[in-house]
Amino acid sequence: MKNNYIGILFILLLGCNNPKKIDLNQLNGYWVIENVSKRNEVFNLDDILLADFYWIDKDSGWRTKVKPLLNNNYQTSKSKVFFKIFRNKKKISLNLETPWDNWEEEILELDSISLILKINDKIYNYSRIK
Repeated sequence: MKNNYIGILFILLLGCNNPKKIDLNQLNGYWVIENVSKRNEVFNLDDILLADFYWIDKDSGWRTKVKPLLNNNYQTSKSKVFFKIFRNKKKISLNLETPWDNWEEEILELDSISLILKINDKIYNYSRIK
């Protein structure tokens, strides 16, 4: 009986140490920022269309700002922000770098329709553009 409890405890501890499985291939594509939250305050971006295009290949990639147009095309900015993907047991993050700054964006959630990033003390909620 004691061995059963130890076995169950061991399985629970292993399960708590595993990071959430995220399929990073789902990051590729167009994403619109729905809202940004900070300290339990949510800023909705209903009137402002801020969109990003992500492209990844293995452990690196880039992001650029895009503007959706009325003809279902996108106008892209001329600048790209390059990043490396960092993984450890607790989190998966994008380490971005420009000539002026570098920062980390932790991927809290990613699936086929939503992306949630933590950047410093702000949470960015994205939805996929179809």
